[in-house]
This record gives sequence, structure tokens and C-alpha cells, in this order.
Amino acid sequence: MADHRDVIYDTLKRVAEDEHLELPPLSDDKSLVDELGFRSLHIARILAILEIELDVDPFASGELPITNVRTVGDLCNAYAGAG
Repeated sequence: MADHRDVIYDTLKRVAEDEHLELPPLSDDKSLVDELGFRSLHIARILAILEIELDVDPFASGELPITNVRTVGDLCNAYAGAG
């Protein structure tokens, strides 16, 4: 199985391509909204894809609010700590 980080990066690229967003090179410190240009509907789509691909929802318990996820690294850490 692919590493969760690879799945997350691939998903970000796929959604950006589908939405015609031009991404800068991805890195953990990039802001999902301010630097990458994702909007709330994009992020909702990303999370739905990741839930299917990784078979986990790190936000379901309410212990980790989605509003705490601001960067690519935050997203990776959320999934690294889930499951």
C-alpha cells in the first residue's frame, strides 16, 4: 500500500488538475488555501477522496477539528495519527 503522504499529495494534484488550479511545487509547509488556492468545496472533495483511499476519517471523532488543518503537513499529520 502506498504511503499516506503519497496518497495525499497525489489527491491534491488530482483535484487541482480537475479544478484547473495551477499548483506550485507541493511541500508540507504550503497553505492549502492561501498558497495552493483550494477553497472549502475543494477541501471537502479532497477529504472525501482521502477517506475512501485511506479508509479512515481522522476528523470523525471530533478530537481533531478540520479547522486546525491549514497546511499540507497538517493534513499529512492528521492522517498519520489516525487509524
